[in-house]
Amino acid sequence: MQNVASYYESIDEASRFSRNSRRIEFLTTNHVLEKIIPEGGKILDVGAGTGIYSFYYAERKHKVVAIDITPKHIDIINEQAEQTGITLDAYVGNAIDLSGFHSEEFDFVMCFGPMYHITNIDDRIACIRECLRVLKPGGHLAVAYINKFSIMPMLATREQQYIRYSVIDKVVNEGIIREGDEDCFWTDAYFTSPDEIEAFMNQFDVIPVEHAATDGISHTIQEYIDRLDDDQFDSWLHYHFKTCRERSILGMSSHGLYVVQKGVSGR
Repeated sequence: MQNVASYYESIDEASRFSRNSRRIEFLTTNHVLEKIIPEGGKILDVGAGTGIYSFYYAERKHKVVAIDITPKHIDIINEQAEQTGITLDAYVGNAIDLSGFHSEEFDFVMCFGPMYHITNIDDRIACIRECLRVLKPGGHLAVAYINKFSIMPMLATREQQYIRYSVIDKVVNEGIIREGDEDCFWTDAYFTSPDEIEAFMNQFDVIPVEHAATDGISHTIQEYIDRLDDDQFDSWLHYHFKTCRERSILGMSSHGLYVVQKGVSGR
């Protein structure tokens, strides 16, 4: 994961949701989760980035703990918390080892960044097992993922040099790219599909609760979404909220959100 941490040290992650086409992911995630997260619940934000979700829920009186593998992100969170007076805890940490937390400590776990970058299957399993271990029985885990079927349309609009057979095969067949490879257009990354993420999560003792396309095609057609005026954007968001659970939309969306409830055994 060192490549991933180094990559995020070099970019401005805090600006990720600054445009409407990208903000839809944030708005949709909260649209889904606000109906599930218990009032005043204790939340663990695994892979918190610069803390946009952590601060959102801390401001709403939840007790929030944020961890991220990138030290710069934790510095940003702590600086913002000090400047704003918002109370939350933030630590450098790895999603596949949450041994710093007690079992059954949290009411809700958000795992929004790790599944984008954990390229090893055993590590992905360890990540989910750890998220479930620290979650109370009956609590909820929300996992964000990048949909493999959205990658080539995105590259066609932005980085056409990667439209070639070898990249297509890596993305669709393997779902993995690694920094340093000729076909790597990002950093170490893992891409999956709606069906695959459901099958992966089904191996654990969980109950499916929600599956939403958090940005639909808004990320792919970003220049058009960003040109919408306020009323038009509100209308587009209304359309998106009405359709984000449709399976056909899930198959096109750049990002997906899968929410499960922890079973009694907690496996």
